[in-house]
Amino acid sequence: MTLRTGLLLLLTAVLVGCAAAASLSEGATVLESQPFVTDGDTTLDGDLYLPAGNDRRPAVLLLHGGGWRGGNPGQMAHLARRLVNEGFVAYSAGYRFAPEHTHPAQVADARRALSWLARHERVDPERIAVWGYSAGAHLALMLAFAAEPEAGSNGHFERPRAVVAGGSPTDFDRFDADGRLLVNLVGTNRDDDPESWRRASPIHWADEDSPPTYLYHGRLDRVVDLGHSEVLYRTLQNLDVPVELDVVRWGHFWVFLANRSVERRVVDFLERTFDGQDPNR
Repeated sequence: MTLRTGLLLLLTAVLVGCAAAASLSEGATVLESQPFVTDGDTTLDGDLYLPAGNDRRPAVLLLHGGGWRGGNPGQMAHLARRLVNEGFVAYSAGYRFAPEHTHPAQVADARRALSWLARHERVDPERIAVWGYSAGAHLALMLAFAAEPEAGSNGHFERPRAVVAGGSPTDFDRFDADGRLLVNLVGTNRDDDPESWRRASPIHWADEDSPPTYLYHGRLDRVVDLGHSEVLYRTLQNLDVPVELDVVRWGHFWVFLANRSVERRVVDFLERTFDGQDPNR
């Protein structure tokens, strides 16, 4: 990954303002800056989208892109609005950034956001998915594959019941060995510490217990090439994990900003995955 690529990734935070944002359905609410971590000087929060009513609903944790070094929960607002209008609870969460915080800090933050969401009174903890794009998709897959166990966890984490990953970096070996974004994230270049780069790659954590996975990727993506999703798709197929690969037109940014048809198919995937959902949704 080159410096030019890194700068392009950071433009996501600016370009996302162009994304169409649907109006909220009647009775839905948005609660901004809801904290999921308050620890000394560290506070991490996100924006919570609640459908009308008081019943428990399936939920989706949203994780934004930005090269692991920028961005904010507001980037996922158009997806959150789409989800809440379909009857899901949606929580768009932030996380700590590289290079000040190196991998796996971002994975740990995303996991705490998932745990917070699962405890919310409006959420059915048995029906939670994670949806990320670009760097956020990388984190979503790391959660789904139960990557980077923490001390005392015995390697066990409650996984989301489904994962959606768009334009995702899945195998860091496909990038330049000294690409600045990944050096900042991992804390070293690949030649000096190939194992750390491997541990930061979702593909190496996939196993037969991975949840149903929906991958989507732009055919013309020059930031994260389509091969990342193709190789993960084949890996999950070989593990007999339910997986779909949706290859669409355009490149990295436009797939995220303007491809409403992908969003419709993702919602359909989530509804199919959450079998037995509330018939009133």
